[in-house]
Formats: sequence, structure tokens, C-alpha cells
Amino acid sequence: MNLGEKLLNLRKTKNLTQDDVAEKLNVTRQTVSKWETNQSTPDFDKILPLCELYGISPTELLAGEKEEQETANNETSKSTIDILIKKLNPS
Repeated sequence: MNLGEKLLNLRKTKNLTQDDVAEKLNVTRQTVSKWETNQSTPDFDKILPLCELYGISPTELLAGEKEEQETANNETSKSTIDILIKKLNPS
């Protein structure tokens, strides 16, 4: 599933309209539509608000992976940045 499909599914799961999302993120409805149809991607400063709105982590949104449970040291075994770098830059 690509990012646009994921954003569309998340929005529908939360029973929100594109107008609702646009208002909460201070963007236009057309911007939300472009995200959901993969014509553009959300700006970096919209990633965290999107995640908060949909109740997911940045890793889950961008990499499609749920973060692992926290360890006894209160740290995750994989950092969000490491996962994203691997997804965006496969070597």
C-alpha cells in the first residue's frame, strides 16, 4: 500500500472528510486530495500532525511498520529514523 492509499484509508477509518483533515492541518482540501492520490506528499511539518490525527507513529505512516514495544530501558529496539533511512535508501 502506498502513502496516498494509507492516508485515504486512515481518514475513512476516522470518519473524516478531506475538509475535516484540511481544517485540522491548516491546508486546503485540494492538498489533502493530492496526498491521497499520490500527486504530492505531505510536507515534513505535516507528518507529526497527521500521525497525531490518525493515532499512528511516523514509522507506521511512512514505513508501514508498527513500532516495537518499548524495552525495559524505555527505548525502542529500532529507532524511527533508522527504519525510515532503510526504507528510503535500500542498499
